[in-house]
Amino acid sequence: MRIIATSFLLVGSVLLVSCTEHNPYVVSELSLERLGWDTVRVDVRFARVNAWGKVDSVERPVTTLNLFNATFDTLYSGPELILPVPDRALASEEPVLVEVCGRFDGMNVCEQKGFLASPKRIEARHDLDYPQNGDVEQGSYSVTLAVERKAWQADSWQEIESREVSGYWLAYVDGHEDEGVRIPFRRTRGRFNLARLENYRDFNYYLRSALLEESEAVVRFDLYVGLGGDETRVANDEKVVRKKPREIRELEVGSFVEQAAVEVLRRLTSFFGPTRTYVYLDSWQFIESERRYVIEMEITWGGTFLRQRWYRIGGLLEVKEDGSGAVFRRTKSNERGADRWEGRIDGDQLRLNDMHPRSPDESTDGSGEAG
Repeated sequence: MRIIATSFLLVGSVLLVSCTEHNPYVVSELSLERLGWDTVRVDVRFARVNAWGKVDSVERPVTTLNLFNATFDTLYSGPELILPVPDRALASEEPVLVEVCGRFDGMNVCEQKGFLASPKRIEARHDLDYPQNGDVEQGSYSVTLAVERKAWQADSWQEIESREVSGYWLAYVDGHEDEGVRIPFRRTRGRFNLARLENYRDFNYYLRSALLEESEAVVRFDLYVGLGGDETRVANDEKVVRKKPREIRELEVGSFVEQAAVEVLRRLTSFFGPTRTYVYLDSWQFIESERRYVIEMEITWGGTFLRQRWYRIGGLLEVKEDGSGAVFRRTKSNERGADRWEGRIDGDQLRLNDMHPRSPDESTDGSGEAG
């Protein structure tokens, strides 16, 4: 029994010595001294621990220092003990990690310590135009941002340059923030089309519901900006959208009819054009769910020179509220009109160029008509 026990103790001692010799070096001290927001001094000491636990200081070996941001992107890597800190590019009080590694006998011995970036804030000024020309899908903005950080060891604030500012507008109908549309921006000025952005269907549903119930709706715009993707709300605005009056819609319809007649006649008449032209607006309707006009119209024109002939073409003009997607479909015509149409146009449908609705200027007091 005694021999077996002695052998066990000997084996245990060999294992202990082996583990200790495998990694005898440690970082005995690591401290950071901030010299300002943009630099940090590192003081590091190494030691060797022998098999009996005694700690002896050793000379600092070849050392590598790494600097990481909160997402562990490398900000610096090198041998210098005074590190440059890209504080202007960091978020407000973003955690920063210093890693120090010394190399002994082919092995790295590392230790880490952290600090915080400077407190920062963003001042924003903005201008917002919505709805633009009465179109609840369209808008434009201008944003002026000033990034400030707290002065080193003082209570004042200083403006700094930073290219890392990101942001977006959150547009939503009052009371329905969760169904908002996010409008990203990368420039100080820009235009947006809400219909092309995610979650527009829900936004549009609540907007139309409010317009049906109250004839107006409040659309709120919250401005979120931040450094390094850490956006917070810094400003907000609100616009009142009112249902578009019938007289304005009638102006738009008349404008679309005139433009359609000009383009149809350009395709159907001779080089010298007609001597006399009459354009009739028979009826119209606005399909709310599709933001589209359906207009019944008729064009009558006389021939040129001495032979006065009359041509008549009637049909339906379909065009979106913003003037896009215009199509004229022939539904009736006299004999001369039919001959001229069939001789120059394939089928009964003619796709037209985008049109420009004419309506009175919208008010500049943060409100606009729609719907």
